[in-house]
Parts: sequence; C-alpha cells; structure tokens
Amino acid sequence: MAHVSNVRLSMGRVSSSIEYAEVNFSINFTSKEVSDNLAFGLFIPLFEIDDAMDTYHWETNGAFNVSVNWRNIGDLDDFITWISSEVIRPNGNSTVVLTRRKEFDVGNQESGNEEYKALVWVIPEIAEGKAWSNTLKINLG
Repeated sequence: MAHVSNVRLSMGRVSSSIEYAEVNFSINFTSKEVSDNLAFGLFIPLFEIDDAMDTYHWETNGAFNVSVNWRNIGDLDDFITWISSEVIRPNGNSTVVLTRRKEFDVGNQESGNEEYKALVWVIPEIAEGKAWSNTLKINLG
C-alpha cells in the first residue's frame, strides 16, 4: 500500500486577483507496486475549513474516479479547487517526492484569516469498481 507522508500546504497571492496553493509531499511505494509499476490515481482537493473540520466520506469507483460527501460541523467547509487529479506511477522509485501547484481565483472571502487544508490521496489501479444497474419497474405477481 502506498504511504503518503510529509504533506505541506502553502498558499499565497500571485497577483491582485489570483492566488496559488502548493502541496509538497512524499509517497513510499511497496516493492510489489514498484516492480509492477502500478498506476495510481493522485487526487488533491483543497478545502476552506469553517469552524471545526467537517466529517468527510471519500468514495472511489476504481482508481481514477472519486467523489466526496461531507457533513458539516458548524458551517459547511467550502470546496475550493482540485490541485491535482492525475495518474502517476512509481517508475522504478520506492519513494517519490512531489510538488503540485494550482493558481486560481479564490473569490470573495472574509476579511480575516481563513483556514485551508488539502488532502493528498493516492489510489492504486487495483481497486474496486462499482455502478448501479438501471431501475426496473415490474410486477412479478
């Protein structure tokens, strides 16, 4: 199982209307993941945290399709942007150190300091997939 560590978020201004978020992190891969050069979905969402951090429920449909539902604790946290949504591979490395950066307009924000948090999530290509069938309306009586 890939292990993500040393996750650091930094943010700032690029211009009067553009901000950036940058995430630095390490991923340690198992020897099997390296030898098979498994593909991983890499997802990095950025949230503004309001009050206490909300409860998040992350779902995958295979390695390359994700969704999130969250339940507010106080004010609902705001999803800001995807910093990354891509496919990566170990490419012979047991440890990779990566940086992902996104520039965006954060929009109208409160006048004081705000709290932001990013999640680095790697999902191996060998993962479950799921989908509902069509809805069938039938009388079997």
